[in-house]
Amino acid sequence: MNFTRYVVVLCYKMKWESRKPKRVGNNYNNKYHFMKAFLPTICLMFLTIFSSQAQTNAPAANANPFPSISTLTSWASLNSQQQFDVAIRAVGFKFEVKEPGEGSTAYTYIRKVTVNDVNYTDRIVYRITNNNSASIISLVTASTDLVSLYTPQLASFKNNNCKTEMSKDKNTTCSCYESANFAIDLCDERVKLTMGDGNKYFVSVAKK
Repeated sequence: MNFTRYVVVLCYKMKWESRKPKRVGNNYNNKYHFMKAFLPTICLMFLTIFSSQAQTNAPAANANPFPSISTLTSWASLNSQQQFDVAIRAVGFKFEVKEPGEGSTAYTYIRKVTVNDVNYTDRIVYRITNNNSASIISLVTASTDLVSLYTPQLASFKNNNCKTEMSKDKNTTCSCYESANFAIDLCDERVKLTMGDGNKYFVSVAKK
């Protein structure tokens, strides 16, 4: 039985007790009238306290966490699909497909999320060179504004002019960053959806 229901039952019982035949005696009558006068206030106070506690202890709404820039750079430094597989599954992504290519192999993982009753698919690609010399993490989603999420985390990176193909698209706005060890592209792409216009966000973290 939860706290709120318990308090409601208790108050109902107290109210019922107050309706029973009263014993004779001024002292008892004084206590009775006092209890009767303050019964609604007491019940309201208990309900407020326990309702507040229930809200505090209630589970938080389903979050839609994305790895930080620090985590993405750490993953890009692994140069190991096996290690990356363990790390990415810990945040809800599942392996989908392996695509061998010339000089590198791409491993794609997906994660289904629901935000405000809308279903989305997050996709992250881990591309590693065949000689394990470098790797790239690419994350694509429409569920969360990655530009707002990641831009503050890139304050210590140098902002460069973008030269990628994606940045040349008139419907895409990109910001490109660089540090001594990593090149990071952060893009906001305007896409045409079945129900209207929308945004798709893209971040790429490449180890130099």
